[in-house]
Amino acid sequence: MSTKMIIGYILLIIIPFLTFTYFVYNQMNDKFVSQYQLANQQNMEQLAVNLDSSLLKIESLYSVFQNNNALIEFLRGDYTNDRDLIYYYLKEIVPTISFSYLGEKFVKNITIYPKYEERLINVSGFKSYHELDTISKTSGWNTLSPKKGLWTIDSSMEVPSLSYFHKIYNDTYSNDLGVLQLTVQPTFFVEYLQQLRNLHPNNAILLVNQDGNIVYQKIDAAFTVNQIAEMKSLSIASGNGENRFAHNELLVNSTSLPRLGLTLVEMNKKDAMFTLLRHKFGWIIGGCVLLALLTILYYVFVSTLTKRLLLLSRHMRRVEADSLHHPYTGRTGKDEVGFLILSYNAMINRIDELVNRVQRVELLKKEAEFRMLQAQIQPHFLYNTLETMRMLARASGDVTVADMAYSLGDLLRYSLTKQDETTLQDELNNVKRYLSIHQIRMQDLECEIFPHEEMLSLKCPRFILQPLVENSILHGLSKRRGAKRIAIRFTIEQDYAIIEVSDNGSGISEDRLIALRQVLTGEVIAVSEENQVTGIGLTNVVERVKAYFGGQSGVMFSSVTGEGTVCSLRLYVKGNRDAKVDDRGR
Repeated sequence: MSTKMIIGYILLIIIPFLTFTYFVYNQMNDKFVSQYQLANQQNMEQLAVNLDSSLLKIESLYSVFQNNNALIEFLRGDYTNDRDLIYYYLKEIVPTISFSYLGEKFVKNITIYPKYEERLINVSGFKSYHELDTISKTSGWNTLSPKKGLWTIDSSMEVPSLSYFHKIYNDTYSNDLGVLQLTVQPTFFVEYLQQLRNLHPNNAILLVNQDGNIVYQKIDAAFTVNQIAEMKSLSIASGNGENRFAHNELLVNSTSLPRLGLTLVEMNKKDAMFTLLRHKFGWIIGGCVLLALLTILYYVFVSTLTKRLLLLSRHMRRVEADSLHHPYTGRTGKDEVGFLILSYNAMINRIDELVNRVQRVELLKKEAEFRMLQAQIQPHFLYNTLETMRMLARASGDVTVADMAYSLGDLLRYSLTKQDETTLQDELNNVKRYLSIHQIRMQDLECEIFPHEEMLSLKCPRFILQPLVENSILHGLSKRRGAKRIAIRFTIEQDYAIIEVSDNGSGISEDRLIALRQVLTGEVIAVSEENQVTGIGLTNVVERVKAYFGGQSGVMFSSVTGEGTVCSLRLYVKGNRDAKVDDRGR
């Protein structure tokens, strides 16, 4: 018993508990990784949107210069007088440059390169157009359309430098007059990327261009060179639509910066994320070990309480019919186990007293069964007796009694046969014999039968017609004075073989007809004597017909008080392997 308890506890408690714990832990681990990466991806995408918004704000400064008439007139060379040039420079151009510095904190330098005007070249904010020759070798600003600017990245320094170039055109945008350059503060990237460092202090951040080269990186010393190379390859693959990975021990998230043509990649280690979970997992293991120890201690303690039960069970195994007079003699006690032992001893003493009495009762019972068997009348003896009575009646010239004995004998043979299945032809013949006996008793009973030759070979359960006819005679015609008539019609309608039993009896009242229909459909159970008289035989017919032909079959009633009743037996024959009737309908 102790071994079974240990094995059962391990199989039913320990193993399922550990399996379930491991499964839940893995599910929670995967879900946590997925949720973490999704949240981190959302943070990165929000950061990219904010960064893009700042870049767009810087780009919007171009419209301030493009719409400055004094600057456009200067670039066209409209000011031939130096006095006018200095006046409009101080009045219109300088405030525009100052406003741009004040309006955008990330703008480090604003430089205008006049294409045709050589004056003011040495003034702050202006440089010679020829200085763009070195820039044109590394960028495509000179091929830009009028509505499009260009961002360039200088990654030669520790923190990449951003510059925005846009051509300045005349009023009709038919000719470019110069180039506007907006240089961004180096802290631009640092400030935005620091937000990711604040969320994950030990992460690694890369800015990768379209060629797969690293423009900027902020990497913790905990990452190896191979991990950095792997992170870079994953960032290139992210251009195919993947933006987050759980690869080996790395969690990689990436998002694109389309204005700069860069991809922002962040890498975190799983170990740093799940340190707390590992501690919790250790506590779980410790809890399981403690549970196992407590279980063993509990088992030892319970075993001391169940020792008497074990001794009692061993005694019960040795008890046989010839040892009932030897009760359990161990320690009983005053608790529930002691009460069980005392009850057991009383039980076997009582059994010992009853054994002889039961044996005597069994002998008497067998003798009574033997005498009952001797008293039974064999069916063939009854058939022979009825046949003898019929022959004597015919010999005496009493044809009516002879016919009645003959019909009764056939009824008994049909009733006592052990077959469960018959045909409608046999059912109809049995009903005819049943009606012939009633016609002898009821001289004014008329019977009309309208058979359907194709239906008579249909197989069916036994005794499905006689209860319908019996119901008409007992509850319909028995209360009628004068001519009594019963009609039986066989018809086929589509998938149904229909047998109607109609009479001209007293009919059924509306309330009773509703109650009868509810009994036949199973909505209510016939509990009153009245319902039992009219319902048990019909309910039995309905149940057997549905079991044989299917749930679509059943019995239906229609009646008019004082005029008669029509009982329709509907047999669903479509798809029935035993149905041999014409299914085409009428």
